Amino acid sequence: MKSICFITTGDIINIATAKRALGLANHLIASGWKVYIIMEDTEENRHRAKIECCEDVNIYFLTYNSAIDELKKKNHLISQIKPNYIYICAFVFRNIITSKSRSVKLVEHSELQSAIQNISFFKRMSFLFLEFYSIVYADGILNASDYLQKLFKKWSKIVFWKKIPMLYFPYAYNKDVCYTEKTDDNLRNDKLFVFLGSIVVNYGALVMVKAFEELQSYNAEAKLVMLGKGSDYDFIKKYIEDNNIKNIILKGYIEEEEIPYYFSNASAFLLPINNTVQDKARCPSKLYMYLPYMKPIITSRLGEPYITLGEKGLYFEPGSVHSLINTINDLFKFNNWSLEIEYEIHEWKKRTILFDNWIRDNF
Repeated sequence: MKSICFITTGDIINIATAKRALGLANHLIASGWKVYIIMEDTEENRHRAKIECCEDVNIYFLTYNSAIDELKKKNHLISQIKPNYIYICAFVFRNIITSKSRSVKLVEHSELQSAIQNISFFKRMSFLFLEFYSIVYADGILNASDYLQKLFKKWSKIVFWKKIPMLYFPYAYNKDVCYTEKTDDNLRNDKLFVFLGSIVVNYGALVMVKAFEELQSYNAEAKLVMLGKGSDYDFIKKYIEDNNIKNIILKGYIEEEEIPYYFSNASAFLLPINNTVQDKARCPSKLYMYLPYMKPIITSRLGEPYITLGEKGLYFEPGSVHSLINTINDLFKFNNWSLEIEYEIHEWKKRTILFDNWIRDNF
């Protein structure tokens, strides 16, 4: 029996990379794997693991005093488990396994941290070092976006002359979590637009708010619900209050079980993407959570959203309030509130089959 240990970081509220481990775990068990997950001991991590993982998944909840302590505890546990495969969900210092293990080391990249805007030169160089070092360190690399897949293949050949197995491996949705609930007439009387994600200006929060601020003056049907928190949550909340914007509901962080209620009642979804390397390289997990609800997705013609949706998506110019308003108005004009897409191919079970076949072919 093959065994795998997923190494995650932090609280899933703030760091979404653990979604990969939770999404794959049950399907790997069903495919004959033995699965271990190392997670930080937080209330939300325990809650999410309970609702997403079956009893056969071995989950270790650890507490840490420091990054060094975390690194030591993870290495010690790996030396005891001795899995065939170690899956590092984010290649950061505290996840680097150095114990003398013959395990195949798999590293996932879900974003290009060295491309994050507004960080210090020292941090950028540190991220860049880790990104290059991952090619030397790993036996296999999994990239959550097409951009990352092409970049790391290029780096591995040009810089290291190393041929390393790589897999283009986007996120997916969990059909046991993303299910349809009975609609609520109090919500569906209007056209409800839903955004799930971090409330951050750099991620398009202010663009969405300003668009609906203008829409409320002539389109009373258009309502926006924003689900999630983030570094600019308080700023956005104050902007909405100061400008008396009545057609936006700011819900803050909600439990995973509450998401189907809002998604089921949505008329359309919003997914802003900026024309930056940072955004083109990342894989927004909410994109795949939107898909099974078969509602229009308004985004930009960039990165994973465009690769996934193709001409089925509704697109606006990145960062443009005016373009977003026009796209929303076009949706009302043509009155087509459905998304015709083969969403089942983006379920975690399909990703598990892809992963299992890749392992079989390369290791």
